[in-house]
Amino acid sequence: MFFNPYKIMAKKTRNTVQLGFFVTIAIILFMVAAYLIGSYESMFSSALRISSVFHNVSGLQAGNNVRYSGINVGIVESLVILDDTTVQVNMKLDKKLQPFIKKDAVASIGSDGLVGSMLVNINPGKGKSTAVENGDIIPSYSRVGTNELLNTLGKTNENIELITNDLLLITKQIIKGKGTIALLLQDSQLADGLRQSVANLQATSNYLSASGRQLENIIAQVDQGDGLLSQLLYDTTVIDNLNTSISQIDTVADQLEPFLLELQQSANDISASSATLRATLEALNAGEGPAGAMLRDTAAANNLRQTLENLNEGTARFSENMEALQHNFLFRRYFKKQAKEKEKAGQEP
Repeated sequence: MFFNPYKIMAKKTRNTVQLGFFVTIAIILFMVAAYLIGSYESMFSSALRISSVFHNVSGLQAGNNVRYSGINVGIVESLVILDDTTVQVNMKLDKKLQPFIKKDAVASIGSDGLVGSMLVNINPGKGKSTAVENGDIIPSYSRVGTNELLNTLGKTNENIELITNDLLLITKQIIKGKGTIALLLQDSQLADGLRQSVANLQATSNYLSASGRQLENIIAQVDQGDGLLSQLLYDTTVIDNLNTSISQIDTVADQLEPFLLELQQSANDISASSATLRATLEALNAGEGPAGAMLRDTAAANNLRQTLENLNEGTARFSENMEALQHNFLFRRYFKKQAKEKEKAGQEP
């Protein structure tokens, strides 16, 4: 067989060219992949680094996505355990988003779908704070974990079961006619009384509402300066006049005090006189003393009447005797002298 060295060299040259071509393609693909990965991880652009502190990261790992208003804006750079209850999540974000992320933004941990990987959601704040800066720590919000949610649902189911059993027992007692509720359902008179009580309560509520409106009107009038109450509250002259009137009333009261004391003394005297008169009347009614004897004893009254008649008769006879003496010549001169003296005394002024 004839050996051709030129053919062997051409084959080696073709293999070398193919190898160089494949190496060049691999290098280009590697550079493109590195560029794409670096761009995705923000390795070739300036980054904004902020942090947030959580009590439970729920399986979050370094490299997970960070979203702002549902848009991927960075990655979780690292997780640092601060103590036994808190974990600091360090995030690397795109520098272009710094003007949009405020200091009052809130970070929370969620999942990408129902079974996706964990990620950090940054929700915009409701205030008007300034933009975040490198190294800032934004507030965090920890959602309820799945285990805690399941435990809560378990306890809720147990409570619902207990409530259902109690409700079933109460329903049976109501059906049997036991208890107040059954009495309300079966006793029509009690139901009517309850209905009347509710109507009275409604009427009272309406009355209170009307009173409240009247009070509001009064307050509005006072605020507007209408009425006597507003003048008493806001007009100082009315208060001064009222104080002056009170001072004058106090002065009149001081002046009337002696008269009131005298009136009180007179009342006491009248009371004493009334007591004395009452005692006298009681003695008269009891027949004590001459007056009582005259009022009660008919014999004494007849004797007194006879005595008065005798006295009148004696007086009449004495008058006749005096008339006879005046006409007697022995005493006529005396009586004339007495008459002249009386006339003289009557003429003198």
